[in-house]
Amino acid sequence: MIKPSLSKFLGDGPALIGAYLEEQQNLTAVERFSGLHDDMHALGAKPRLESHYRDLLPLEKPRPGQQYAFEVDLDRCTGCKACVTACHNLNGLDEDETWRSVGLIHNVIGKPLQQTVTTACQHCLEPACSHGCPVKAYEKDPVTGIVRHLDDQCIGCEYCILKCPYDVPQYHKGKGIVRKCDMCIGRLESGEAPACVQACPTKAIRISLVDQAEVRANFADYAALPGAPDPAYTKPTTRYRTARKFPAGMEAADAYRLKKEKAHFPLVFMLTLSQMAAGFFIALEAGSLSGLLPAEPFFQAWAHALGALLMSVAIAVSITHLGRPLYAFRAVLGFRRSWLSREIVAFGLLGGLAMAAAAGTALTALIASRAATGVPLPLFGLEAGPSSWIADLGRYASAGWVRIALAVSAALAVHCSAMVYRDTPRALWATRLTSGKFFLTAALTGAAGLLALISCSGITGESIPHLALGLTMALPLALIAKLACEARIHRHLDDQEANPLKKAALLLRGELRSTHAWRFNAGLAGGFLLPILWLYRGFAGTGPADALLSVSVLALLLAGECLERYLFFSACVPPRMPGA
Repeated sequence: MIKPSLSKFLGDGPALIGAYLEEQQNLTAVERFSGLHDDMHALGAKPRLESHYRDLLPLEKPRPGQQYAFEVDLDRCTGCKACVTACHNLNGLDEDETWRSVGLIHNVIGKPLQQTVTTACQHCLEPACSHGCPVKAYEKDPVTGIVRHLDDQCIGCEYCILKCPYDVPQYHKGKGIVRKCDMCIGRLESGEAPACVQACPTKAIRISLVDQAEVRANFADYAALPGAPDPAYTKPTTRYRTARKFPAGMEAADAYRLKKEKAHFPLVFMLTLSQMAAGFFIALEAGSLSGLLPAEPFFQAWAHALGALLMSVAIAVSITHLGRPLYAFRAVLGFRRSWLSREIVAFGLLGGLAMAAAAGTALTALIASRAATGVPLPLFGLEAGPSSWIADLGRYASAGWVRIALAVSAALAVHCSAMVYRDTPRALWATRLTSGKFFLTAALTGAAGLLALISCSGITGESIPHLALGLTMALPLALIAKLACEARIHRHLDDQEANPLKKAALLLRGELRSTHAWRFNAGLAGGFLLPILWLYRGFAGTGPADALLSVSVLALLLAGECLERYLFFSACVPPRMPGA
């Protein structure tokens, strides 16, 4: 890097004045200041206010194995929020959009102590936002290490918001995409400090170079603040420095704040309907392969068609959740790393198999009905009889292996759906109970759906009463197991610290109390009281009373499961940096 000195200007004659001025035009403000600083020291003079400033960014680019990172001197931070304002103005953010925030931690035990904290994107070594994105809308720059968001690639699914433990990505309603801090990479490339760094009046924020291997080995030293999320999840790179030692009682000032989260209504209905479709297919194929459901072609065709329609509705509803639904086709690009991409592929496979089975059973039923009358069925300009290749295609599409594949893909789709939420840092979701809830929802609604179809379709057979009896008896058992899974959260009401699970339990007992009560009542009526009444009364076949009871059971269970999904999102308290 060229640093012209004063001696060059004074001792080599006027011939070099032009060269010196030309060099000055190519120097950034930082380089000019650095050259002047070195010249002052060379002349034995001390620059004014030298003790009041420090280097705001390194003068060298990261070497292999290094990256840029924020460094915050907590002893200098006054909480003035100049960094927030500068970031907001320079990046043209909307009124309710912030990429940097200032929070507060304080001591609640012993001597009073408080500390303001400025936070932004951690530019992690293993960014959860990037790993979860289904469309590869994030990239970690191989030179600078900055985690950048690609706005033109984003579809606005908001999954990165659920994945990030630092509450960094922000959804922009007007643009239908997510946006985040990129460390003002354009300014860095020009040798200028990011807006937040440059605006801080006390120089509490600076850009430093960190060794990635050192961060991996000592990740607990980064983003290390009372109340901060576990750094092991993403390996953050921001280092907070202070000459003080925080006492054990330090915690975030908003640690006890209770606020319900975004409900994501399209996802509420998508999860309920897709799991009902999966449970319906598992029950239908199990009943058919075991011989309990008669191989009546028209019933099988209607059953598979209804299941395929239910799956299609669930997929259509899920697309309405996207900020840019026209680009939903990109959602499979992240299949290698994102569970959301895997969920989409799994449900797409399930829908395809369901439509193939529906077409095969319908074709077989039509050909069989025409064969009974002696009139071949004209298809594609051909006469499709029982021995034609078209009939063989129908039988192939509705064969036993297709039914087995359909049931297996249904179970796989529910598993992928559960892993979408288990693979987040949110304590309420990141357990096996999430998988248990999803599979029990599939069992409840799927069994109720098949029971309603049997009661309303008029199908008969010796095994039908036995199958209906088994499905009716399964409903109370599945409901008890489901409610037991949901009730486990209330054990955390006695926790001493304000952890996310205790906050979730307090929300269910407080702001979400009425919704929680309606969920319990709907599930109890649909999954327990009506089935017990039905068992007491006895299954009479396909009469009006049986049809009414079965439809009522299904409606109440669907209502209860939709309310449970609403609570699933609203009561899930995410980890955050203090004051984020």
